[in-house]
Amino acid sequence: MKKKEPPQSKRPQFRRLIVIDNALRAVDYPTVDQLAEVVNMNPKTIRRDLIYMKDELGAPLDFCRERNGWRYTDLNWRLPDFSVSQGDLLAMFLGSRILEDFRGTPSHIQLRRSLRRMADLLPDQVTVQWETIQNAHSVQKSNTNRQDLETFRKLADAVLHRKQIKIVYWSASKDATTIRTVDPWHLTCIDGEWYVIGWCHLRKAQRTFAPNRVRKIKFTGESFSVPPSFNISEFLAGTFRVVGEPDAPLKTVRLAFSPSAARYVKEKVFNESQTVTATKDGGCVFEIKLSSFIEIRRWILSWGSECQVLEPPELRADIVQQAQGIISRNHAPVPPRRPRGRPRKKV
Repeated sequence: MKKKEPPQSKRPQFRRLIVIDNALRAVDYPTVDQLAEVVNMNPKTIRRDLIYMKDELGAPLDFCRERNGWRYTDLNWRLPDFSVSQGDLLAMFLGSRILEDFRGTPSHIQLRRSLRRMADLLPDQVTVQWETIQNAHSVQKSNTNRQDLETFRKLADAVLHRKQIKIVYWSASKDATTIRTVDPWHLTCIDGEWYVIGWCHLRKAQRTFAPNRVRKIKFTGESFSVPPSFNISEFLAGTFRVVGEPDAPLKTVRLAFSPSAARYVKEKVFNESQTVTATKDGGCVFEIKLSSFIEIRRWILSWGSECQVLEPPELRADIVQQAQGIISRNHAPVPPRRPRGRPRKKV
């Protein structure tokens, strides 16, 4: 039986080349098998990559038969720059918004392939979770206007070129706007929505911003450096979708779902720590590690009586309080409806 290649085989070629390039500089005469282990790929794929680097990219590669390994004859050689412009990101922004409008048509497949090819060239400061876009089932038409496009263009420019920005930002929780100076570290697309993660000078903390809540934006003329400690994978590892507390410890959340809800819960993965265990009654126990309960609280409430919080105690108490508030609000008298327009005159 043919051995199945690891999941990393889906890694875009240029990302593999970067890993191979680093290994060639760090190890004397690495063998194909050693490079395959580092990249977590099939040795045959590594051989093709080495030939591609030598023949197509002009890499000064030399194979030593005595040591059965490869090396650079000129360490000053560098891989060509795989760059993405702000225009490319703008196209991805629009494409991700209209992707679902074409579901079920040949254009949907073509558009998705084009967006994937563009995603393969994304620099480290931009990430797209295509699994969440592919699994989306919404067909609501997007209402993208020129202001949205101009805002996104400036945000992409700021992220790619390390430009500090000043924004007027609307907070949904407070229904108020504030002026903030932001160092935008990273641009990411999750569940088809774009977010900017960076340093907020007003709050003196790392914050996540939604581009559609940016009312005004301008460049300050200052530049910034991304802290070496910032890692987008580590940041998202403690989130349910995108909201997290960078300095907060991860807490285990365990939820029990009814049989009717379990089959839907199993379909989606929110982060790598997630596990779903089937129970004898046909239900399941959902477990995940999070640094913030803001997003999962709303998700739990959306399941109503089909979800039970097992732990932690503070989240369980919070859900009980929220449920009591819902009961209280719905037991209150319904206010009379105000008539619309002028009442008709009796004839």
